[in-house]
Amino acid sequence: MEVEQNQACSDLLQIVIDGQATDLQQQELMQHLEECESCREEYLLSKSIKDSLKIHLKPNYTPSGLANSIQSKISETVSIK
Repeated sequence: MEVEQNQACSDLLQIVIDGQATDLQQQELMQHLEECESCREEYLLSKSIKDSLKIHLKPNYTPSGLANSIQSKISETVSIK
């Protein structure tokens, strides 16, 4: 049972860290973190890693016409077959 709870907490933690959680999920996690030191440490480590990556990695932008070019080539290939 504890393993399932830890997995559920880890899953929720990642959803929150990734910015995909609902307000209710965020509240649930924050309440849990007040009581659970191991989850709080995991949260702080994950958040620190994500924040560090945001600072040190530059975004990789796709050239503006690339998506349209790829879609056109796919359409041409599909039409040929």
